[in-house]
Amino acid sequence: MGRSVRERRPAHVREGRMYFFYFYPLGLDRDRRRRPVLTWTLMAVMAGVFAWMRYFPDAGAVDPWRFVFYPGDGPPWTVTTAVFMHAGWFHLLGNLLYLHVIGPPLEDRLGPWRFGLYFLLLGNFGNLVHGLVSALGLLNQGGLGVMGASGAIAGLLGFGLVRLYDARVEVAWWVLAPLMGQNRAGKSPVPLVVAVLMWVVLQVIQAALAGETGSRVSFGAHLGGFVMGVLMALALGELKWGRAEAARARARRYFREGHFHAAAGAWSEYLERVPDDGDARLDLARTLHVADRKAEAATLFGRSYRALLGGSRVDLALQVYDETVRGRIDMGLGPADLARVASYKEKQLDYRGALDVYRRLHREHPRHPQGQRALVRGVVLCHGKVGDEAERQAWLEAAAADLAAGSWRDFLIREFALPAGRRAVPVPGRD
Repeated sequence: MGRSVRERRPAHVREGRMYFFYFYPLGLDRDRRRRPVLTWTLMAVMAGVFAWMRYFPDAGAVDPWRFVFYPGDGPPWTVTTAVFMHAGWFHLLGNLLYLHVIGPPLEDRLGPWRFGLYFLLLGNFGNLVHGLVSALGLLNQGGLGVMGASGAIAGLLGFGLVRLYDARVEVAWWVLAPLMGQNRAGKSPVPLVVAVLMWVVLQVIQAALAGETGSRVSFGAHLGGFVMGVLMALALGELKWGRAEAARARARRYFREGHFHAAAGAWSEYLERVPDDGDARLDLARTLHVADRKAEAATLFGRSYRALLGGSRVDLALQVYDETVRGRIDMGLGPADLARVASYKEKQLDYRGALDVYRRLHREHPRHPQGQRALVRGVVLCHGKVGDEAERQAWLEAAAADLAAGSWRDFLIREFALPAGRRAVPVPGRD
């Protein structure tokens, strides 16, 4: 091809091999709500391209090396295709590991489309920085092409440094210092900020020594992608969301550790930043209840319950109601509110649950029209849905004692032979 091997062989964009200290991330302590389908797809594409390039280079009509990015020599689109190409197994596996760690939490927070776009932009920018380094003959890499996803992954690390700055990463490490008699390995949880900055320091040191060591690792792509990732995250306002997520993570950690007042403070900080998060409002209510701040907890539970109903999330609203009943928390529900709860439970075929609400409704509001109606519904449910004759009779006797004269009482007399007399009989299940 008329060029020396040095000119045509690309610099490997991967983690450099350290003689004395070597580490890799294993996972972040951040939850996610969906499967990282795009991250897995990117990993599969990289593995497939590597297999084609290494084992089946003659399978197609195109030489796979045409897709490597050689600055100033080759189609401009190779700045993108080179992101998916790798020179060897260690090069590929290292990048897959890093992408497996940092990709899923970012994809979960950004969404697959934004995540994929940022991945490509960061990979392209990293390769362009390498092109500048190569054109200027810096780091002993003049005339070298570039391949690999490390520029993109370094950019994701920079992005994560802003968006996930409070996260902790499980790190596997190996220290090998033969002259000092050290050969140790292990794994430790490390703040993400510390782990990423250690990686940056190592990159800078290796880049400074590249002229002497002859390293072909593209530190320009690494550092260029990383810096662009940080700047991109800051420009997009991700620090705001990072701070909110940090407050949420602290709240959960404090709660697990039993520091309930501190957890309540952290939840309040989070809700100041994300006021529409109903799940967080519920978590704050639960935390306040455990911290024995009953009145505040009851107010928040009530607000959460009404917000869920207003958003047509009836199932969750009923779960909140049941939770407050178990915890003996008074949300201040009036007769109309309780009647609505009972009606929703009937619609969900939870007839026993509906009976419990009707008992409460009549107990707390015996003379209110809804409290009177609760007696009628109790009889009807026991007769037609629950099929418990003894309980039906108990509800009839309670209605005979408490139900005022009128259409409902006439209905029970006509349909269920309600006793005409009035006597003090408790509603079934009343305390």
